[in-house]
Amino acid sequence: MKQEIENQDMPELGELVLALVTSMSSHGAKVVLEEYNNMYGFLHISEIATGWVKNISRFITMNQKVVLKVIRIDSARAEVDLSLRQVSGEDRKQKLLFVKRYDKTRSIFDSLQTRLKITENQKNQYFDMMEDQFGTVYSGLEELIKNGDKAFDKLDIPKEVTTELVNISKTKISIPIVNVTGIIQVTTHDPNGINLIKDSMSEVLSNKSRNKLEISYLGSPKYKITVYAEDYKTAEKNLTSALEKIKKSMGKKASFSFSKEET
Repeated sequence: MKQEIENQDMPELGELVLALVTSMSSHGAKVVLEEYNNMYGFLHISEIATGWVKNISRFITMNQKVVLKVIRIDSARAEVDLSLRQVSGEDRKQKLLFVKRYDKTRSIFDSLQTRLKITENQKNQYFDMMEDQFGTVYSGLEELIKNGDKAFDKLDIPKEVTTELVNISKTKISIPIVNVTGIIQVTTHDPNGINLIKDSMSEVLSNKSRNKLEISYLGSPKYKITVYAEDYKTAEKNLTSALEKIKKSMGKKASFSFSKEET
């Protein structure tokens, strides 16, 4: 038993953990940390909430999973003391999101193992390689979806594995998309003005980023342009590029102005 305790993985001081409430008393609650091989932890009544707590069942219940903060570690007994009152709403939200994403990545790798008939050791090896490279496997899969095989250039993972990971991940992971929008005003006295404007905007829409850019007619002389991307910096960059191309294409034959819509 002593050897098992010495080798057991331990949480770090200040770490947020997901705990399962297994028993409750007037002094607090006993919990197990499923992330750490069901290690025991204790939540003292003084760490449940700020101020006097008369009844802990108002804050936690049996078999409930709660996000707690590690405030003391007893390595010799493989036990930890925990706090609920020191966990903010944002802390709780981020921890639950992390757990949800971790479970999802495990599910993806289980599917990978089934489809490619790889061994348990191979599955875990690829999982650990991605975690070391990207911090979290979920981040690695997001990069793989966005950038393809080049995202894994530094990893010794077979091509067939990365290809299958992309196929599985695309059905389970949605890449966040943001957008920036503005109004283009174009006026021209050129006899062929309508076609000039139409051709200028069609040229922008026909490039390789056409699925990330939309232009709609609002009524002369206004057009609405919306650019989509994974982050605001990229969206702003692509919007600027599109506007410059439209303006350059029309040249001096039209007056051009742009105003960004505030979100």
